[in-house]
Amino acid sequence: MANRREFTKQTKRDALKRSGLLCEAVGAMYGHPVGHRCNAPLSTGVQYDHIVLDANSKDNSLENCAAVCIKCHRWKTANHDTPMAAKTVRMQDKARGIRSTAKQKIRSQGFAVSEKAERLQSKPPLPPRALFKPVDERNA
Repeated sequence: MANRREFTKQTKRDALKRSGLLCEAVGAMYGHPVGHRCNAPLSTGVQYDHIVLDANSKDNSLENCAAVCIKCHRWKTANHDTPMAAKTVRMQDKARGIRSTAKQKIRSQGFAVSEKAERLQSKPPLPPRALFKPVDERNA
């Protein structure tokens, strides 16, 4: 699998300028309500996110670059990008006729039951025990 391509320095500069030094993460893809922008200050850290996965788009343009805070980027990576990349690989494998080998349990006769185990199985269960002794109210 090819490595992810990074944005150029100029693209990063332009994205940061466009953001106004505020997080550009918008909507459910970043864990926010639809249409809601994060707007967290990027002074604590900025990361440059491929809005559409690089693996899917191969697009390193400014239009596909978002200057986002670390928290939003981490959320999108865990909840959107990683599952989406896995789905893309599954779909590519299916199109190429690659199937997974299902893990099956090893079937065997099993072990013989010992005499002790047979005796334990034939014993009746013990009656339940009281967790505490009742206090005699006359002596208390």
